[in-house]
Amino acid sequence: MKIPIVEKLNKKIGIDIGSSRTRIWVSGAGILINEATCIAFDKTNKSVLAVGDEAYQMDGRVGSNIVVAYPVKDGKVYDMVALTALLKILIHQAAGSITFYNPIIMASVPARATQADKEIVTQVLSSLGAGETYTISQPLAASIGAGVPIADASGSFLLHMGAGVVEGVVISLGSIIVSQSNEYAGEYFSNSIRTFALKNLDLKISKRTASSLKKEVVSVEFNSEREKLVAGQDTINENPKELLIRSKELSNHTLAYLEKVENLVVKLLSQVPPELAVDVIDKGLLLTGGSAKLHGIEIFFVEKLGIPVCVVDNSETAVVEGIGQALENLDLFRRSLGHQE
Repeated sequence: MKIPIVEKLNKKIGIDIGSSRTRIWVSGAGILINEATCIAFDKTNKSVLAVGDEAYQMDGRVGSNIVVAYPVKDGKVYDMVALTALLKILIHQAAGSITFYNPIIMASVPARATQADKEIVTQVLSSLGAGETYTISQPLAASIGAGVPIADASGSFLLHMGAGVVEGVVISLGSIIVSQSNEYAGEYFSNSIRTFALKNLDLKISKRTASSLKKEVVSVEFNSEREKLVAGQDTINENPKELLIRSKELSNHTLAYLEKVENLVVKLLSQVPPELAVDVIDKGLLLTGGSAKLHGIEIFFVEKLGIPVCVVDNSETAVVEGIGQALENLDLFRRSLGHQE
Protein backbone atom coordinates (compact mmCIF):
# COMPACT_ATOMS: atom_id res chain seq x y z
CA MET A 1 0.00 0.00 0.00
CA LYS A 2 1.37 3.41 -1.00
CA ILE A 3 1.76 6.02 1.64
CA PRO A 4 0.12 9.38 0.75
CA ILE A 5 3.38 11.28 0.18
CA VAL A 6 4.62 8.68 -2.34
CA GLU A 7 1.29 8.73 -4.13
CA LYS A 8 1.47 12.51 -4.31
CA LEU A 9 5.02 12.47 -5.65
CA ASN A 10 4.00 10.01 -8.37
CA LYS A 11 1.01 12.04 -9.49
CA LYS A 12 0.22 12.20 -13.19
CA ILE A 13 -1.95 14.87 -14.79
CA GLY A 14 -3.64 14.65 -18.20
CA ILE A 15 -4.98 17.74 -19.96
CA ASP A 16 -7.19 17.89 -23.03
CA ILE A 17 -6.60 21.44 -24.23
CA GLY A 18 -9.47 22.06 -26.62
CA SER A 19 -10.48 25.23 -28.40
CA SER A 20 -13.79 25.16 -26.55
CA ARG A 21 -13.28 23.04 -23.41
CA THR A 22 -10.35 22.12 -21.19
CA ARG A 23 -10.58 18.85 -19.30
CA ILE A 24 -8.13 17.72 -16.63
CA TRP A 25 -7.58 14.15 -15.44
CA VAL A 26 -5.60 13.40 -12.26
CA SER A 27 -4.23 9.97 -11.35
CA GLY A 28 -6.25 8.32 -8.61
CA ALA A 29 -9.16 10.70 -9.07
CA GLY A 30 -10.21 10.73 -12.74
CA ILE A 31 -11.64 13.75 -14.57
CA LEU A 32 -11.81 16.66 -12.13
CA ILE A 33 -12.05 19.67 -14.45
CA ASN A 34 -14.32 20.23 -17.45
CA GLU A 35 -14.41 23.98 -18.10
CA ALA A 36 -14.50 26.41 -21.00
CA THR A 37 -11.07 27.28 -22.42
CA CYS A 38 -11.65 30.88 -21.47
CA ILE A 39 -10.18 33.48 -19.13
CA ALA A 40 -11.32 36.99 -18.16
CA PHE A 41 -8.98 39.66 -16.92
CA ASP A 42 -8.96 43.36 -16.13
CA LYS A 43 -7.01 45.38 -18.72
CA THR A 44 -6.11 48.09 -16.24
CA ASN A 45 -4.08 45.91 -13.87
CA LYS A 46 -3.90 42.57 -15.78
CA SER A 47 -5.52 40.74 -12.86
CA VAL A 48 -7.46 37.53 -13.57
CA LEU A 49 -11.15 37.92 -12.78
CA ALA A 50 -12.50 34.51 -13.76
CA VAL A 51 -11.62 31.33 -15.65
CA GLY A 52 -13.50 28.53 -17.36
CA ASP A 53 -17.29 28.56 -17.46
CA GLU A 54 -17.46 31.60 -15.19
CA ALA A 55 -15.35 33.61 -17.63
CA TYR A 56 -17.37 32.29 -20.58
CA GLN A 57 -20.57 33.55 -19.00
CA MET A 58 -19.03 37.04 -18.79
CA ASP A 59 -18.48 37.29 -22.56
CA GLY A 60 -20.60 40.11 -23.99
CA ARG A 61 -21.84 41.16 -20.56
CA VAL A 62 -18.93 43.22 -19.24
CA GLY A 63 -17.43 46.65 -19.79
CA SER A 64 -14.59 47.54 -22.12
CA ASN A 65 -12.05 47.34 -19.30
CA ILE A 66 -12.54 43.58 -19.06
CA VAL A 67 -11.17 41.23 -21.71
CA VAL A 68 -12.62 37.75 -22.17
CA ALA A 69 -9.91 35.75 -23.95
CA TYR A 70 -9.92 32.41 -25.73
CA PRO A 71 -6.24 31.37 -25.85
CA VAL A 72 -6.74 28.37 -28.15
CA LYS A 73 -8.22 28.69 -31.63
CA ASP A 74 -8.44 26.12 -34.43
CA GLY A 75 -6.50 23.77 -32.17
CA LYS A 76 -3.50 26.15 -31.93
CA VAL A 77 -2.25 28.14 -28.96
CA TYR A 78 -2.69 31.81 -29.83
CA ASP A 79 -1.95 33.31 -26.42
CA MET A 80 0.66 31.52 -24.30
CA VAL A 81 0.35 33.96 -21.42
CA ALA A 82 -3.42 33.59 -21.17
CA LEU A 83 -3.26 29.80 -21.53
CA THR A 84 -0.58 29.54 -18.85
CA ALA A 85 -2.66 31.64 -16.44
CA LEU A 86 -5.78 29.58 -17.21
CA LEU A 87 -4.08 26.20 -16.75
CA LYS A 88 -2.30 27.31 -13.60
CA ILE A 89 -5.63 28.05 -11.94
CA LEU A 90 -7.44 24.98 -13.26
CA ILE A 91 -4.60 22.60 -12.32
CA HIS A 92 -4.49 24.13 -8.85
CA GLN A 93 -8.23 23.50 -8.51
CA ALA A 94 -7.75 19.88 -9.57
CA ALA A 95 -4.46 18.91 -7.93
CA GLY A 96 -3.33 21.73 -5.69
CA SER A 97 0.11 23.30 -6.00
CA ILE A 98 2.34 21.12 -8.19
CA THR A 99 5.63 23.00 -7.73
CA PHE A 100 6.65 20.63 -4.91
CA TYR A 101 6.19 17.28 -6.62
CA ASN A 102 6.76 18.13 -10.32
CA PRO A 103 4.20 15.71 -11.79
CA ILE A 104 4.22 14.04 -15.18
CA ILE A 105 1.84 16.01 -17.40
CA MET A 106 0.49 14.89 -20.76
CA ALA A 107 -1.52 17.24 -22.98
CA SER A 108 -3.42 16.78 -26.21
CA VAL A 109 -2.56 18.45 -29.51
CA PRO A 110 -4.13 18.07 -32.96
CA ALA A 111 -2.71 15.31 -35.16
CA ARG A 112 -1.63 17.99 -37.61
CA ALA A 113 0.28 19.95 -34.95
CA THR A 114 3.76 20.97 -36.03
CA GLN A 115 6.84 20.49 -33.86
CA ALA A 116 6.68 24.20 -33.08
CA ASP A 117 3.05 23.82 -31.93
CA LYS A 118 4.04 20.94 -29.63
CA GLU A 119 6.97 22.91 -28.21
CA ILE A 120 4.65 25.78 -27.28
CA VAL A 121 2.46 23.39 -25.30
CA THR A 122 5.55 21.82 -23.72
CA GLN A 123 6.84 25.26 -22.69
CA VAL A 124 3.51 26.07 -21.06
CA LEU A 125 3.45 22.79 -19.13
CA SER A 126 7.07 23.15 -18.02
CA SER A 127 6.43 26.69 -16.79
CA LEU A 128 3.61 25.32 -14.63
CA GLY A 129 6.00 22.97 -12.80
CA ALA A 130 5.84 19.72 -14.77
CA GLY A 131 8.73 17.32 -14.17
CA GLU A 132 8.13 15.46 -17.43
CA THR A 133 5.90 16.56 -20.31
CA TYR A 134 4.29 14.59 -23.10
CA THR A 135 2.03 15.48 -25.99
CA ILE A 136 -0.42 13.10 -27.62
CA SER A 137 -2.52 13.66 -30.73
CA GLN A 138 -6.20 14.14 -29.99
CA PRO A 139 -7.48 11.46 -32.41
CA LEU A 140 -5.03 8.90 -30.98
CA ALA A 141 -6.06 9.76 -27.43
CA ALA A 142 -9.73 9.64 -28.46
CA SER A 143 -9.20 6.17 -29.92
CA ILE A 144 -7.65 4.96 -26.66
CA GLY A 145 -10.44 6.55 -24.65
CA ALA A 146 -13.06 4.97 -26.91
CA GLY A 147 -11.63 1.51 -26.23
CA VAL A 148 -10.13 0.93 -29.68
CA PRO A 149 -7.35 -1.70 -29.59
CA ILE A 150 -4.91 0.64 -31.31
CA ALA A 151 -1.97 -1.75 -30.99
CA ASP A 152 -3.63 -4.26 -33.34
CA ALA A 153 -2.32 -4.66 -36.86
CA SER A 154 -5.84 -4.18 -38.21
CA GLY A 155 -6.80 -0.61 -39.03
CA SER A 156 -9.23 1.55 -37.09
CA PHE A 157 -11.03 4.53 -38.65
CA LEU A 158 -11.91 7.51 -36.43
CA LEU A 159 -13.26 11.01 -37.02
CA HIS A 160 -12.68 13.43 -34.16
CA MET A 161 -15.05 16.38 -34.44
CA GLY A 162 -13.63 18.92 -32.02
CA ALA A 163 -14.51 22.56 -31.53
CA GLY A 164 -11.48 23.98 -33.34
CA VAL A 165 -10.49 21.29 -35.80
CA VAL A 166 -11.94 18.15 -37.40
CA GLU A 167 -9.49 15.30 -37.89
CA GLY A 168 -9.96 11.94 -39.54
CA VAL A 169 -7.37 9.23 -38.97
CA VAL A 170 -6.62 5.60 -39.69
CA ILE A 171 -4.72 3.95 -36.84
CA SER A 172 -2.75 0.70 -36.93
CA LEU A 173 -0.07 -0.75 -34.63
CA GLY A 174 -0.33 2.18 -32.25
CA SER A 175 0.33 4.88 -34.83
CA ILE A 176 -1.62 7.17 -37.12
CA ILE A 177 -1.10 5.83 -40.66
CA VAL A 178 -2.94 8.55 -42.59
CA SER A 179 -4.81 11.66 -41.49
CA GLN A 180 -6.80 14.59 -42.83
CA SER A 181 -7.99 17.73 -41.07
CA ASN A 182 -9.84 20.99 -41.61
CA GLU A 183 -11.30 23.87 -39.60
CA TYR A 184 -14.95 23.05 -40.34
CA ALA A 185 -15.38 22.17 -36.68
CA GLY A 186 -17.79 22.94 -33.87
CA GLU A 187 -16.93 26.61 -33.50
CA TYR A 188 -17.14 27.13 -37.26
CA PHE A 189 -20.64 25.64 -37.25
CA SER A 190 -21.72 27.73 -34.25
CA ASN A 191 -20.49 30.89 -35.98
CA SER A 192 -22.33 29.92 -39.16
CA ILE A 193 -25.54 29.52 -37.13
CA ARG A 194 -25.05 33.05 -35.80
CA THR A 195 -24.56 34.29 -39.37
CA PHE A 196 -27.72 32.47 -40.47
CA ALA A 197 -29.77 34.10 -37.71
CA LEU A 198 -28.32 37.50 -38.55
CA LYS A 199 -28.98 37.34 -42.31
CA ASN A 200 -32.21 35.36 -42.40
CA LEU A 201 -33.96 36.22 -39.14
CA ASP A 202 -32.61 39.71 -38.44
CA LEU A 203 -31.56 38.36 -35.06
CA LYS A 204 -28.18 38.81 -33.41
CA ILE A 205 -27.49 35.93 -31.02
CA SER A 206 -24.63 35.15 -28.64
CA LYS A 207 -22.07 32.33 -28.79
CA ARG A 208 -23.94 30.62 -25.95
CA THR A 209 -27.25 30.75 -27.82
CA ALA A 210 -25.69 29.40 -31.03
CA SER A 211 -24.12 26.56 -29.05
CA SER A 212 -27.47 25.69 -27.46
CA LEU A 213 -29.16 25.67 -30.88
CA LYS A 214 -26.50 23.28 -32.17
CA LYS A 215 -27.12 20.89 -29.27
CA GLU A 216 -30.88 21.19 -28.86
CA VAL A 217 -32.33 22.10 -32.27
CA VAL A 218 -30.00 21.17 -35.14
CA SER A 219 -30.87 17.85 -36.77
CA VAL A 220 -29.92 15.99 -39.92
CA GLU A 221 -33.28 14.21 -39.92
CA PHE A 222 -35.69 15.92 -42.34
CA ASN A 223 -38.81 15.23 -40.25
CA SER A 224 -37.31 16.37 -36.95
CA GLU A 225 -39.56 18.61 -34.84
CA ARG A 226 -36.88 19.94 -32.51
CA GLU A 227 -37.33 23.62 -31.64
CA LYS A 228 -36.21 26.24 -29.15
CA LEU A 229 -37.27 29.76 -28.17
CA VAL A 230 -34.17 31.95 -28.28
CA ALA A 231 -33.51 35.54 -27.34
CA GLY A 232 -31.31 38.03 -29.12
CA GLN A 233 -31.18 41.56 -30.52
CA ASP A 234 -33.34 42.68 -33.43
CA THR A 235 -30.90 44.02 -36.02
CA ILE A 236 -33.51 46.39 -37.46
CA ASN A 237 -34.55 48.34 -34.35
CA GLU A 238 -31.88 46.99 -31.92
CA ASN A 239 -34.57 45.96 -29.43
CA PRO A 240 -34.51 42.61 -27.58
CA LYS A 241 -36.39 39.95 -29.52
CA GLU A 242 -37.44 36.32 -29.03
CA LEU A 243 -37.95 33.84 -31.84
CA LEU A 244 -38.90 30.19 -32.02
CA ILE A 245 -36.30 28.46 -34.19
CA ARG A 246 -37.06 25.04 -35.63
CA SER A 247 -34.67 22.40 -36.90
CA LYS A 248 -36.19 22.57 -40.41
CA GLU A 249 -35.06 26.20 -40.71
CA LEU A 250 -31.47 25.07 -40.10
CA SER A 251 -31.60 21.78 -42.05
CA ASN A 252 -30.11 23.02 -45.32
CA HIS A 253 -27.48 24.92 -43.38
CA THR A 254 -26.67 21.79 -41.36
CA LEU A 255 -26.36 19.57 -44.42
CA ALA A 256 -24.07 22.08 -46.12
CA TYR A 257 -21.83 22.02 -43.05
CA LEU A 258 -21.74 18.22 -42.80
CA GLU A 259 -20.90 17.93 -46.49
CA LYS A 260 -17.69 19.85 -45.76
CA VAL A 261 -16.84 17.24 -43.14
CA GLU A 262 -17.83 14.46 -45.53
CA ASN A 263 -15.32 15.79 -48.07
CA LEU A 264 -12.57 15.36 -45.49
CA VAL A 265 -13.62 11.76 -44.83
CA VAL A 266 -13.80 10.91 -48.53
CA LYS A 267 -10.34 12.37 -49.07
CA LEU A 268 -9.01 10.33 -46.16
CA LEU A 269 -10.57 7.12 -47.49
CA SER A 270 -8.85 7.66 -50.82
CA GLN A 271 -5.50 7.52 -49.00
CA VAL A 272 -6.12 4.34 -47.00
CA PRO A 273 -3.62 1.60 -47.92
CA PRO A 274 -5.28 -1.39 -49.64
CA GLU A 275 -4.19 -3.66 -46.77
CA LEU A 276 -6.28 -1.61 -44.33
CA ALA A 277 -9.23 -0.83 -46.60
CA VAL A 278 -11.04 -4.03 -45.68
CA ASP A 279 -10.68 -3.19 -41.97
CA VAL A 280 -12.25 0.22 -42.57
CA ILE A 281 -15.20 -1.38 -44.36
CA ASP A 282 -15.67 -4.06 -41.68
CA LYS A 283 -15.21 -1.91 -38.58
CA GLY A 284 -16.69 1.29 -39.95
CA LEU A 285 -16.23 4.83 -38.67
CA LEU A 286 -16.10 5.91 -35.04
CA LEU A 287 -17.12 9.49 -34.20
CA THR A 288 -15.77 11.39 -31.20
CA GLY A 289 -15.78 15.03 -30.10
CA GLY A 290 -18.56 17.42 -29.12
CA SER A 291 -19.92 17.83 -32.65
CA ALA A 292 -20.32 14.07 -32.93
CA LYS A 293 -23.45 14.62 -30.82
CA LEU A 294 -25.30 16.39 -33.65
CA HIS A 295 -28.75 14.84 -33.93
CA GLY A 296 -28.95 12.28 -36.74
CA ILE A 297 -25.26 12.45 -37.66
CA GLU A 298 -24.87 8.65 -37.81
CA ILE A 299 -27.65 8.40 -40.40
CA PHE A 300 -25.99 11.09 -42.52
CA PHE A 301 -22.62 9.36 -42.67
CA VAL A 302 -24.05 5.86 -43.19
CA GLU A 303 -26.01 7.10 -46.20
CA LYS A 304 -23.03 9.03 -47.60
CA LEU A 305 -20.26 6.51 -46.96
CA GLY A 306 -22.01 3.16 -47.06
CA ILE A 307 -20.11 1.82 -44.04
CA PRO A 308 -21.08 1.32 -40.37
CA VAL A 309 -20.91 4.52 -38.31
CA CYS A 310 -21.05 4.81 -34.53
CA VAL A 311 -20.85 7.75 -32.12
CA VAL A 312 -18.94 6.54 -29.05
CA ASP A 313 -20.74 6.88 -25.74
CA ASN A 314 -18.06 9.09 -24.21
CA SER A 315 -17.50 11.16 -27.34
CA GLU A 316 -16.91 14.44 -25.48
CA THR A 317 -14.50 13.02 -22.89
CA ALA A 318 -12.80 10.30 -24.96
CA VAL A 319 -9.65 12.38 -25.45
CA VAL A 320 -9.00 13.11 -21.77
CA GLU A 321 -9.94 9.55 -20.80
CA GLY A 322 -7.48 8.28 -23.39
CA ILE A 323 -4.78 10.57 -21.98
CA GLY A 324 -5.45 9.10 -18.55
CA GLN A 325 -5.09 5.54 -19.87
CA ALA A 326 -1.87 6.48 -21.68
CA LEU A 327 -0.46 7.93 -18.45
CA GLU A 328 -1.44 4.85 -16.46
CA ASN A 329 0.41 2.71 -19.03
CA LEU A 330 3.18 5.14 -19.83
CA ASP A 331 5.87 2.54 -20.55
CA LEU A 332 3.71 1.06 -23.33
CA PHE A 333 3.01 4.45 -24.95
CA ARG A 334 6.28 6.29 -24.31
CA ARG A 335 7.83 5.54 -27.71
CA SER A 336 4.92 6.91 -29.71
CA LEU A 337 4.47 10.10 -27.67
CA GLY A 338 6.08 13.50 -27.89
CA HIS A 339 8.23 13.66 -24.76
CA GLN A 340 10.50 16.15 -23.12
CA GLU A 341 12.10 16.11 -19.66
